[in-house]
Amino acid sequence: MKIVWAIAITNYKEIIRERLLYGILVIAALFTAVSFFLATVSLDQNARVMQNTGVAAIHFMTLFICVFVATNSVHRDFERRALYFLFPKPISRTQYIFGKYLGFVLLTLTTLAILGGLFSVGAAFLSPSILPAVGVNLLFSFLEISLLLAVALLFASFTAPLNAALYTLALFVIGNGQSTIKNFVDKLDNNALTYITNGVYYLLPNLEKFNLREATLYDVRVPLAAIAWALFYWLVFTSLSLYLASRVMHKQEL
Repeated sequence: MKIVWAIAITNYKEIIRERLLYGILVIAALFTAVSFFLATVSLDQNARVMQNTGVAAIHFMTLFICVFVATNSVHRDFERRALYFLFPKPISRTQYIFGKYLGFVLLTLTTLAILGGLFSVGAAFLSPSILPAVGVNLLFSFLEISLLLAVALLFASFTAPLNAALYTLALFVIGNGQSTIKNFVDKLDNNALTYITNGVYYLLPNLEKFNLREATLYDVRVPLAAIAWALFYWLVFTSLSLYLASRVMHKQEL
């Protein structure tokens, strides 16, 4: 575990030293600030508009930053031949994968803390009542993004960084629209298409389990069973993705 943690800290320090990351964070912070402007021009819905647009902006920008940084980080290790020096030592490929993943998780927490903190400061002045809902949404945003980071790490272990990032973002889009797609196909009454859709529905990650924005926006109570199932789903899918990434890494000839 010490080796995994050492890799995670090293990975995290390398990422936060990049100047490009700070530029992207500034853009993300400005993008998040747009939600406050939208709230001021809305009619009697300022709290809801602020909460919905602010949380969504933080979620999308954090996902964008972390996925592209993660996929490029793995590629950079191959490009700089860093793995040639790591794996001859008593460091396994599995430890490398889990260490890199923990480093990306730390990056996600840092990004959410910065953007969420800036948003919460503004919300505390304009509409402090939304802060508990914002906190819950950011927690589930972290779960969704950290799951996608495990998937991005799997893609990055066998393909180019841009492809890995695009595949991950495609899964993000599909995963957040699975119910809509499934319901649409069911209405077509096409058995072959229904079977394919059902297979995709259960094979690909269903990210709608982590989307509580609408429920918290309208004060809808979320059952504890749904929360527990979301946590279990996150644990299983993340673990499976990391396991597959480590198996792919074992097949790589360095």
